[in-house]
Amino acid sequence: MSRHSHGGQKMALAHDGAESRGVLQIARRVSATIGAGFFGTMAEHLAQALAADCVWIGEFARGPAERVRTLAACLDGLPANFEYSLPGSASECVSLGKPCLCRSGARQRFPHDECLARLRAEACVAVPLGNPNGLPSGLVVAAYRQPVASLQMPKSLLEVFAPRAAAELNRQQEGRQLHESEQRHRAFIARNTDAMWRLEFEQPIPTALPAEEQLRRIKEFGYVAECNDALARLLGREKAEQLIGCRVEELAVKSEPSVREATLQAIRSGYRHTTIGTSFVDPQGQRKYMERSQWGIVEDGMLQRIWGTTRDVTALKRSQLALDASEQRMANLLEAVHAIVVMVDLNGGIAYCNNYLLQLAGWRSADVIGKNWLELMIPAEEHSAMRASLEAARQDSHASNQFESTLLGADGRRWWIAWDSTVLRDSEGKVAATVHVGRDTTGQKTLEAQFRQAQKLEGVGRLAGGIAHDFNNLLTVIIGYCGMLIEKTNRSDRAYVSLTEMRKAAEKGADLTRQLLAFGQRQALMPDGLNLNTLVADTESMLRRLIGDDIELVTNLDPSIGSVCANAGHMHQVLINLAVNARDAMPRGGKLTISSSNLNVDAHGAGSSQVAPGNYVQLTVTDTGTGMSADVRIQIFEPFFTTKESGKGTGLGLSTVLGIVQQSGGQILVDTEPGKGSSFRILLPRVDPESAPREDSTIVTTLPAGTETILLVEDQDDVRACAAQILRGLGYTVLESDGPAQAIALAQQSGEIHLLLTDVVMPGMSGSSLADLIHVSRAGIKVVLMSGYRHRPEVEEQIAVSGFPSIRKPFTPQALAMKMREILDTR
Repeated sequence: MSRHSHGGQKMALAHDGAESRGVLQIARRVSATIGAGFFGTMAEHLAQALAADCVWIGEFARGPAERVRTLAACLDGLPANFEYSLPGSASECVSLGKPCLCRSGARQRFPHDECLARLRAEACVAVPLGNPNGLPSGLVVAAYRQPVASLQMPKSLLEVFAPRAAAELNRQQEGRQLHESEQRHRAFIARNTDAMWRLEFEQPIPTALPAEEQLRRIKEFGYVAECNDALARLLGREKAEQLIGCRVEELAVKSEPSVREATLQAIRSGYRHTTIGTSFVDPQGQRKYMERSQWGIVEDGMLQRIWGTTRDVTALKRSQLALDASEQRMANLLEAVHAIVVMVDLNGGIAYCNNYLLQLAGWRSADVIGKNWLELMIPAEEHSAMRASLEAARQDSHASNQFESTLLGADGRRWWIAWDSTVLRDSEGKVAATVHVGRDTTGQKTLEAQFRQAQKLEGVGRLAGGIAHDFNNLLTVIIGYCGMLIEKTNRSDRAYVSLTEMRKAAEKGADLTRQLLAFGQRQALMPDGLNLNTLVADTESMLRRLIGDDIELVTNLDPSIGSVCANAGHMHQVLINLAVNARDAMPRGGKLTISSSNLNVDAHGAGSSQVAPGNYVQLTVTDTGTGMSADVRIQIFEPFFTTKESGKGTGLGLSTVLGIVQQSGGQILVDTEPGKGSSFRILLPRVDPESAPREDSTIVTTLPAGTETILLVEDQDDVRACAAQILRGLGYTVLESDGPAQAIALAQQSGEIHLLLTDVVMPGMSGSSLADLIHVSRAGIKVVLMSGYRHRPEVEEQIAVSGFPSIRKPFTPQALAMKMREILDTR
């Protein structure tokens, strides 16, 4: 919402009591000015409300040269005055009674419009001002130097104020016409636009009589001794002469209580000067509204005569009623819109707020109105910045003042609000109040934080995946050579122990690779049907040694829990990481509780509103440690975030836990509070044990060999050399290639080739594409794909689409030997 649209909303009404009257009074001050300054005030405030470069109110000057003459204009915030030709202008269609809307290209659309050319306008909206006969007598226009996306709001706002502007224009035009007429007639009429009259009495009336008796005698003995044509017209006559000598009782409208009350008021006041409003229905059936002023001449306690004037304020009254209805619509709009609206007085007190604020923050109107806005609803640490923003708004009411702050609810809850602020000024241009319109951006801020968290995890996950791929190649070489040496080394040889330890170290490296991939949520976990109670039991002794003697370990396991589809090694890693975190949170000892249970979450979120409906197994790790603040709680799963001292934590433990749990299809919930410990609840989908996948536990004691010819394609020299040596050691003939181009040449030049063993990701051409190409000339060749990029979805998809079998890096000599025989022996 722009700063000027808030100016339109400054005229909003409050929903009850004194606040409503205060807002109405300010709105009337802005939009209901009477007299010469009316149109100037309206143009100025409409320009502010519509954020328009120029707003003008004009009347149509008919004659040989039809023109538009401005009554008032606000150009770039300053008063202006101009006149232009009506034919060919944007105002011409308005003179026919139709609004004109042009969102862009206004000067091209109306090339003969002198005013648009002078203003360099690109967009404009204009609505007609009608006279009492329903014909356009003028118009109100808003022009913009830039194209506008939509003109519906400016059009609606102009139409709201058009009736009031039309009424004032018609009043002024009628005044001019009457003045011209008075100059052509007698001087008495020329000097008075209101009806004027004098009543005389056939016999004086004693003022000591009761009021009702005086009223009766005024009607019986009173007659019109003097009047003007205005009174004659008011009473349905043509000339004043037609009223002279007429008795009051012949002219009084007995059925109208307001007329009778006006006379009684004059009596009760002792015939001093009084002014009162009256109304009656004229012969045409239209209700007329009058403003009647009167005073009596009393001599020696006897009423001698009454002087009076009557002003027809029907048009003004109708305009006022229309304005009241318009202001009420604005107030209703402020109450219906889903935005916070607060009006603050010069002392910082809340003069008005809409229901949306009360409903959002849980405040009651009685607890808000009159209270200091900053002290009640804004946190203390933001007061300084807020005061600076509010002072900037007061200094420059034409500038858009936008800022953000926290909004405090009645129960201490907080929302993040984006504010647009503007000022309300009185008729002298002094600041009277400030209006703030706020939009709740709490949900947006939460989504932005989640998006940044996802970006961090994505970036670190990509880094982890790249490291894992390169590490896989190294491990392939190390594990491969170790395996070959171990096969050739006697168990009694001292080198056998060293080689075995080397292989163990390499396998630990493979575990580290899996941890990196689990952190990045990019590893195929090879899940198994797992019972979490068994996992806890198998890990319990290790956990006791890990947490130390000063921490009590308690397990509370439900024997009826179902199975989950997860990898045992990675769930073991989850338990270890959570136990280490719990230990560090209890430096002086405490209790660590591990429990398991079944959990059903129904469609209404029973169990947890953050979890999708379904059947789960819940594993809970609870400590009695220091707990975490809300700020820390938000960041605990971010990579590299840690509250531990430098050198005592990497910040990857809980990120790894989150990756494993989410990749296993589960969720992790955290309940924590400073001084009250922490509880991590892991929810994994419950599965049928028979349907869960099982890992292949086949133990190979003798490596299968062969004599076939294998074309080996691998762009990493050390990996290729290791794989070739393993295959040759098993009896195969191996043709080595460092890339697709050399492999194609070897396939064309060589004799029979039984199997193509190729890397998937290579420069120039993928392994699956190479296999398809070689299949064209060697239809019977068998294919096995190798990949260390299996964490990348596009690589997994490529392998799946190709339909070729695959082997994962790093692989052992045993795994490679078995895969070769498996594929070569397949018919």
